[in-house]
Amino acid sequence: MPHESLLRVFDAHSAALNQVAQRLERELEGHLRAAGVPVHFVASRVKSRDSLARKLARPEKTYRALWDVTDLIGLRVATYFEDVVDDVARLIEARFQVDFRHSTDKLRFSDAGRFGYRSLHYVCALPDVEGLAPGFRFEIQVRTALQHAWAQVEHDLGYKASAAVPDAIRRRFSRVASLLEIADQEFVAIRRELAAYHATVKDALAHPERPLPLDALALEEVVADERVEVLDAGVAGTLGLPRSHEAFFPDYLVTLLRACGLSDTRALFDAISRHGAAAVRLVEPYFAVARTELDLDSAKVGAVKRGYGLFFLAHAALLRAPELGLSKVGRLTRVYQQLDYPEDEAAAHHLASALVHALQPVAAG
Repeated sequence: MPHESLLRVFDAHSAALNQVAQRLERELEGHLRAAGVPVHFVASRVKSRDSLARKLARPEKTYRALWDVTDLIGLRVATYFEDVVDDVARLIEARFQVDFRHSTDKLRFSDAGRFGYRSLHYVCALPDVEGLAPGFRFEIQVRTALQHAWAQVEHDLGYKASAAVPDAIRRRFSRVASLLEIADQEFVAIRRELAAYHATVKDALAHPERPLPLDALALEEVVADERVEVLDAGVAGTLGLPRSHEAFFPDYLVTLLRACGLSDTRALFDAISRHGAAAVRLVEPYFAVARTELDLDSAKVGAVKRGYGLFFLAHAALLRAPELGLSKVGRLTRVYQQLDYPEDEAAAHHLASALVHALQPVAAG
């Protein structure tokens, strides 16, 4: 059938193709969501008329019918991590009618310059769909977000890293491809290391004799600990506010706790045992100062975030330390200058003085 005839068939079915493409995209997204497989995006497209015309005109293959073109509809899945590609692939093989004879695995290229082509290409058959030919086939491409970015940039440049471009340019393609491939592998390694670190923190919480330094990752586990939850509940009860599952500004909280001498998990939980009740007593007088000095009313808090009680614990630990009140003003000044007033020591000192004056008697009680 001449190319023009095939293009006329395509024109006649373009509306049906678009409807099917959108339905397939929703279907694939639903399967991934139900299986709990996280991906960067799922997208669909119907081949453009110009792209189809170029494909039909290529000399190496003859298409007898429009439906011999397997990528009239294309779905693309981009994953955050390289090892999730196989999870997506298993789902596709389980949920769609895969034509393995025409599907290709392009993940195992050894040539660094082929990075942009590294992906899984599935050709899948549809049950009979109204308006399309029986046995209609479409494609699903699965690759990482970095592989997708490479392919997009390469397409925008108008060239591919092949023998058809000058050697110097091909070498530059290969260098960038190697870096991106390493990055894909490193992201997987980092994710696994983070998971292992979370397990280490959980173990440290269960065994106080193995303290860990406080950082934002450790804090994620710390704020879920029952002792911190009890502290948060005390703050919420004092303020008459609901509690939130959202964490209270981890970077801010870690900096505050460290500055107040609570730099590891053992010190933190020892402080909860010794100063937890005092921390809750500080809530009301703190907001009395905050209303005057910071224009911050407790109503503006909205809900007590996870770990918010540690904010008051840090102040209680500092104020109950066995040192002069003037020394405590100096320490608290440095804390607030580091956190809130990096270029205004006078403002930090003013706030620290007001807090020590108002909170010291309550903390001591």
